[in-house]
Amino acid sequence: MNPLGQIIAQKLESIEQGARQALRDVEAIRGVCIGYMAAMSDFNDQPPSPDAYTANRVQEIVSLPATAEKSVDEIIEEVKKMIIELKIKGSVREHRNGLLKFTSTSLGCVYGRTKEEIEKQLLERIKQLKKSPKQITTPKSKAKAPLLSEYYKTEYIPYKQRQNLAESSLYDIDSQFRFIMSQKFDKRLNEYTPKMIEDFLYSVPQTRKRQKLQGVFNNMFTRAVALGLVKTNPCTPIEKVQHKQEQGKAFSFEEQIDFFRILSQQDIKMQYQMKCYYAFLYLTGARRSEALSVREEDVDFKNKVLAIRGTKTEGSNRKIPLTPLVEKLLLSLTPEQGYYFNYKEAHVNHEFRKVWDKSKGHKPHDLRHTFGTIQICVEKEDVKTVSLWMGHSTISTTVNTYTHPEQLDNGTFLRGDISSDDKTAIYCKRYGSILRLIELFFSDKK
Repeated sequence: MNPLGQIIAQKLESIEQGARQALRDVEAIRGVCIGYMAAMSDFNDQPPSPDAYTANRVQEIVSLPATAEKSVDEIIEEVKKMIIELKIKGSVREHRNGLLKFTSTSLGCVYGRTKEEIEKQLLERIKQLKKSPKQITTPKSKAKAPLLSEYYKTEYIPYKQRQNLAESSLYDIDSQFRFIMSQKFDKRLNEYTPKMIEDFLYSVPQTRKRQKLQGVFNNMFTRAVALGLVKTNPCTPIEKVQHKQEQGKAFSFEEQIDFFRILSQQDIKMQYQMKCYYAFLYLTGARRSEALSVREEDVDFKNKVLAIRGTKTEGSNRKIPLTPLVEKLLLSLTPEQGYYFNYKEAHVNHEFRKVWDKSKGHKPHDLRHTFGTIQICVEKEDVKTVSLWMGHSTISTTVNTYTHPEQLDNGTFLRGDISSDDKTAIYCKRYGSILRLIELFFSDKK
């Protein structure tokens, strides 16, 4: 290549390099412009879109007076000293747009190229803050959750009453609640914790009582969650209380005779109506709560039918035959407020011990157990029929519970020298003598 060509090539290369550098400079200036305009947004000025950065606008910003050349690190150090003097907490760093960015939790973010620019903006913000300080507000205190006692009276027990539960069921719920209150365990609903409730439950030695209390607690808090009074049910994580149900046992014939002889004695301080209540359990197989629910309208003397209001299993409302002896018993009574036996369940349980000492091992429910056993093993009634009379949900319950003739007369049951029919005849004879004893008791009274 001749000398002139070399010179031209060098010039072209120089021009090309200059053009490339110019393009880089333009991009850098463009970034500074965008950052600068973004910084201005902190003063309530909306930065224009990138399309708004025309050549004239870029020229306007580039033509601003140049600052004394200092390194970024030097300017950052100056800003740090400045914020210490102003007693402001914050941090400063170089932003990706080429400006310095100062960040403070109280004053927000400001941008600038020098310490003076950042300081000016900060002083202006401090001035504005002093003129119109931000109102420090605290969130409204949440409405206090009601005490358990308040919630029970105003929400829970009215809710249970609307469910048309039997009076005995409502009484049992109220009994458990009164026990909770007696232990001074009345707190606001949102203060109860699983550990707190669990400790309370296991402070009760009787497993059956503990089980009932857990049921009431769980039901109350389930309803409270539904009403939005608490977010979660504290009973949910608590393991279910285990209670081994004691299997009922029929009174033997000897025990039945003793029981009714004691019951008929005049020197026992017990109302006649209460004595009839125990006889009613024995003669009908009704549950304790069911017998307490018997009203005048439940007795159809014309058609010899007795309606039992079931209080345990679903569909346990039933009708049973009104036998002559049960009819005589009811006719001997004067109903109070429409009820033949106007008592609370706790009271009849207590009075039972006047007749039968606890050490002898029976409770009022065993009178029902005795009825079922006699109907199957002595009267030889069909199991399905007895199941209906007892209000059982399944026949298997009846078969598993009441087919124990040995409980009535173990001596006769074990005899190997007589037939089953002969044994049944003995059972019938002994049962007949007990029915005559009960009938004499009514005759003496009326």
